This record gives sequence, structure tokens and C-alpha cells, in this order.
Amino acid sequence: MKIVAFVGETFEEFNNEYHAKPTSAAFLQCSIGTENVYVASSSRKSSGDNPVGISTTVLKDHFYPFPRYQSTKDFVVKCLLDRKFYSQYVDLSEQIIRQHDGEYFWIRTPSIGSIVFGLTALKLNQKVLHHMCADASNTWKDSKYKGFNKFLAFCFSKVLRSKLKNICAHKNTINLCTGDILESFSRKYSLKTYQFVDLMIKPPSVDSLIPAESLKKQGKLNLLFVGRVVEDKGVFDLIQAISEQKSMVKATFVGDGPDLEQARDLVKSKTLEHLINFTGQLPHIELNQLYADCDLVVIPSNNNYEGFPRVIMESWSYHKPVIISNVGGINAFVQDNVNGFIVEPGNVAQLSTLLANISADNEMLNGLSEGVKEMSKLSSQEYWGQQLLTIINANSARGAYVS
Repeated sequence: MKIVAFVGETFEEFNNEYHAKPTSAAFLQCSIGTENVYVASSSRKSSGDNPVGISTTVLKDHFYPFPRYQSTKDFVVKCLLDRKFYSQYVDLSEQIIRQHDGEYFWIRTPSIGSIVFGLTALKLNQKVLHHMCADASNTWKDSKYKGFNKFLAFCFSKVLRSKLKNICAHKNTINLCTGDILESFSRKYSLKTYQFVDLMIKPPSVDSLIPAESLKKQGKLNLLFVGRVVEDKGVFDLIQAISEQKSMVKATFVGDGPDLEQARDLVKSKTLEHLINFTGQLPHIELNQLYADCDLVVIPSNNNYEGFPRVIMESWSYHKPVIISNVGGINAFVQDNVNGFIVEPGNVAQLSTLLANISADNEMLNGLSEGVKEMSKLSSQEYWGQQLLTIINANSARGAYVS
């Protein structure tokens, strides 16, 4: 079995290879073998040095570069300004798809590039594995959209939703949905809908599983944030909550993003440098010790597109509970006061009070240990890799695909 995966992450070309941060391509490589995975992406750049912080490596002859675009808006603008842009995109898609006739085509939506690639594959009667990882229908509500731009974002979200409906409903599509919101959407149009997480992390060693009674080292609650450092991931909310409880907590922020320097500046202005450390992007192998050493992981997103963040299950694999905002599809697996704590998005006061309560009462964390341990059984790349193969084999066995 071979899979051609269209992914949206930026790849850096170095030494006849393409390198990227964590992508679903790396998940597929682990699941079916590196030699069986081909990758297409619109985002790439040349690098004079060996890239750092990578988790995905693709050989040059397994990589297909597409015309570049920066965002959905940029894609639309390019199509309007250059009539050849869209046709070139579709023509290249058709060329690659015909070259791999009869194989599987993986798309990760709501990326506009993936949507075009997937619709082209379905038009050519190919088999599509449709991974829905985020909700495009409500992004227009985000504060970054103002006035006429908000209206345009609303209109285009309706267009994307219509295209996603067509992909979900097609007879040759298997829908892999991350989170309960996306699963509910897909199930309206297809019974071939499954809950799925393209988890990247390997099972930790037994030595990495810190027992609950050894929490709160050095008298402070040790928090971990892993993700893009951007406002709508709740980064500034978490920094503010930490500043209000600075005698009780400390934190490590892993990741990069457009708001990293602004976050550093905020920490400096609040004189929290001794409590908050920014590591930048790290490969998964370097995350092991950080997960092992933390008391709990905080995912305080306040956006309208969240699916089900991988970092939740990464945390559970280390038997660590999470604090998670009630956004997107998190209720597919997270249960409040069972395997994590759920707070309202953007509610800094609630987050701050929760941190204070947990810090003052170890039993709040100890009470989640059984629930977290139970979730650790399905919180590994191996588990979800096997789930993917089981889903594919089951649908192939009953003739789910039509040629």
C-alpha cells in the first residue's frame, strides 16, 4: 500500500531531502513505511543549514512541490489575479494522481490546497483518506477579521463547508475526524466516518512516568505548553494567569509562531523570566523529558477552528492530566475532573483560580490519575497507526471503494 499525502506544513530543502516540523506525513511513514509515503506541499524553502526542530523527513524523489500560497486568502487572491494559478494547481494534481493511479490519497482539511487536491482525486475516481483536523466553518468569528474582511471570511467559510460536504459524501472517501464536532459534521453525509488522531508520540519508558505523589517539585506547579505561539492558542491568557499565581506556578512554552517575540516581551514586562521559559520548536524526541518533568499540560485555546489538539493525548501518554479550553472537538475524549480540567476559552480568571486550587490541593491531580492512565492506552502513534490500517482494511474488504 502506498499513500500520497498533501500536507500544509512548511518544508525546508536540504541535502536532497525535505524536512518539516511534525506532520501527518511522519505519522504515515511510521504506519506504513517511509518508502510507501509520497508528500505534496505548497509550502517549502531552501535551507543552507541542516534544519532543526524537525520530525518529518522526505526524500526528494518522494516530494512534490506545488505552487506556493501563504493562506486561504492568499490562494484566492492568487486565483483572481492569475487565471493560470488555479489551472496549474489542478493540472499538477492530476499529473501526480494519475502517476499513482489506484493508490490512496491523503488530504488534511480544511487546508484549501488539500481540498483542491482531494476533489481532483475524487473526480479521477481515486481513493481518498480525508483527515478533518480543524473546523473551517466558524473561523470568520475570530477577532482578526474586521468589517468587510469578516463578511468575506463568512462567505468563504460557507464555500469551504460545501466543498467539505462533497468530499465527505463521496463514495470513495473515508473520513477520519479529529474531535466530536467534525465527526458529527461528517456523519451527516457518510457512515464511513471514524474518530481519529494522527498522533506522533511514541510510548514513553516506564522511568518517564512520574507518580502523582512526586508532583509539585520545588514547591511550584510545573506547567507545560506545547503548540504554536500565537494569540488564539491562549498563550497570553496563560501568561496572565501565571502572573497572578507566580508564587505557586512555573511554566515551559515549547513551539514557535508569529507571536513568539510578543510573548517574550510580555513575560519580560511582567518580570516573569525566572518562571517562564521559551524553548522554541523542538523535535518530539526532545519533548520526552519535558513531558516527564511537568505536573500538567495546559492547552488554553480561544479560537473557533480547533479540532482535537494532539498534545492532549501526548500528555496522557505520559500519564499527565491537561487543562483544556472548551473549544472544538475536545469533548470526544476529555472529561472534566476525570482525565483533565475543562475551562471556558478566554476566561483568565477561571484559569488562574484553577491553577491556584490545584497548587493548593494535590488531591485534585491525584483524583485524575486513573482516568489519565485509562486514556494512555489509546495515546500513542502505534495505537492510531493500527486504527488507520484497520479502518482501511475493513472498508476495502466490504468494497467501500468504487472503481
